Amino acid sequence: MDALNLIVTENVTIFILASLLLNLILIFLLVGNYAATASLKDKYKKLTKGMSGKNIESILLEHMERIDNVSKEFENYNSKLNILDNKLSFGIQKVGFIRYNAFSDVGSDLSYSIALLDQNDNGFILTGIHGRAESYTYAKSVKNGVSNYHISTEEEQALERAKNNYLDGVQVKSGRVNK
Repeated sequence: MDALNLIVTENVTIFILASLLLNLILIFLLVGNYAATASLKDKYKKLTKGMSGKNIESILLEHMERIDNVSKEFENYNSKLNILDNKLSFGIQKVGFIRYNAFSDVGSDLSYSIALLDQNDNGFILTGIHGRAESYTYAKSVKNGVSNYHISTEEEQALERAKNNYLDGVQVKSGRVNK
């Protein structure tokens, strides 16, 4: 025991410096730990803002439930959008129009042909022939861009304009594109 006392008394300065160094290291670690804890505390406060005393587990469960509900709503809207896209593909999307003078003895371009087609080039051509004493209107069906009936040059021009989405010298841009 005397030997231990002798070692301690001879090396008191070393023991004090070593303990001081360890205390300084612990103080730096404590400050670092406090900074990290303060940052986490701020993040936790932001997460629980407006939750009045709820714990993190209930907050996360509530958020997960909201995410599930939004996901189901998204799937529902996406399904409805696909149905609408399908219906729209059968609606008139392409129009070709041409006016012309059917008879040389009638002034002005009072006759016309209009081709109305859906996305798949199905539809009809409506032609109005204006004469001096009377007017006639004809409708001819179109399937896959081709009519089963004989069509005039003007009707063919209207049909080509519709198939190319070309109306009065302007290329018509298509609408929504499926991805």
